[in-house]
Amino acid sequence: MLDLLARDTWTEEECRWLLHYLEHTPGTELRGYLLERFRRQGITVPDSALQARLLDRIHERIRPQGETPVVPLRRRPWKTAAAAAVIAAIAGGAWFFTQPSGKQPQQLAKQATPADRKDVLPGGNKARLVLANGRTVSLEQAAEGRISGDGERVNKEDDGLVYEPSTHSGINKLITPNGGQYRVQLADGTIVWLNAASCLQYPASFNGSDRTVALTGEAYFEVAQDASKPFFVKVNGMTVQVLGTSFNVNAYPEEKSFTTTLLQGAVRVVAGKRQTTLAPGEQSVLEQHSGSLRRAAADTEDAVAWKNGILTFRNDELAAVMRDISRWYDVEIIYAAGIDEKIHVTGAMRKQEQLSQALKILELTAELHFSVQGRTVTVSK
Repeated sequence: MLDLLARDTWTEEECRWLLHYLEHTPGTELRGYLLERFRRQGITVPDSALQARLLDRIHERIRPQGETPVVPLRRRPWKTAAAAAVIAAIAGGAWFFTQPSGKQPQQLAKQATPADRKDVLPGGNKARLVLANGRTVSLEQAAEGRISGDGERVNKEDDGLVYEPSTHSGINKLITPNGGQYRVQLADGTIVWLNAASCLQYPASFNGSDRTVALTGEAYFEVAQDASKPFFVKVNGMTVQVLGTSFNVNAYPEEKSFTTTLLQGAVRVVAGKRQTTLAPGEQSVLEQHSGSLRRAAADTEDAVAWKNGILTFRNDELAAVMRDISRWYDVEIIYAAGIDEKIHVTGAMRKQEQLSQALKILELTAELHFSVQGRTVTVSK
């Protein structure tokens, strides 16, 4: 999420996406996400009566007489007081949000109405498991219960896979497609959330002197404590040595850099002869082109927003934003002539949005036009 409340002014684009959510977005995930950020910055949420009055005043300022929202905002900065009022109304206004919380994307997809069926639905819990014997299991189709595989003790449960310790240490693979995500509890108790278009390789049980897994794509780890067996994540020329518990690794091959963001504990990131040790609230950035490795302050909520049901963009290049959209909605992105893929985009959206709604939010923030033909999205002005 943006550190907007610390600024003197808000940009037009920032106001646009906030107002869009205020008036059009159901659900509670974004509300909870914003609310936590406001509490950390000492923002007091007004009571419902004041929220209503603030909202009326905001609408009077931004909507010409007789027109309905959402309308383009004037080309001028907005003062913090008005912007904070918008945010406070969102954060405190549970009465604006009607979608029950806790539902997974695939559950919402099942409720789509006939009018929605031409739209592209969001991703959900989709993955395939490759066992050590080479057998592949589609986890969407597999029934809950034990998945047998020459000694692997793995169960499919409602919220993902759960491994039990065993004598079998054959390598398994969990692979998510575009439009997929999945959760797995490894045999040592470590929990991994795997993002779309990602692959995690790991032994069915950790019977050696260490615990080593390999990752392509993005995953969030909560590592079980075991001082006698260090935990390592191998990522295409980079190793994350876990000295603590909770961290996120973003290592898509098509991105410019690999980032490791630490929430709790400590990790050491090693890339060739370079290494750095992170403290909570820091991240390492490994540039793929130059091989440079640096440490920086991190916004941990942004780093793991994907796991909590939010797609968030903080001054990111358009091309990177559209790659996120492509991975989550399993669509192809095409750019019309004259589109600058390096322009920067700021905003946030729920991962439960259907594609048309997600693109509408981007149109409001980036002043671009998106057209959809089947599973192809064309970006134009």
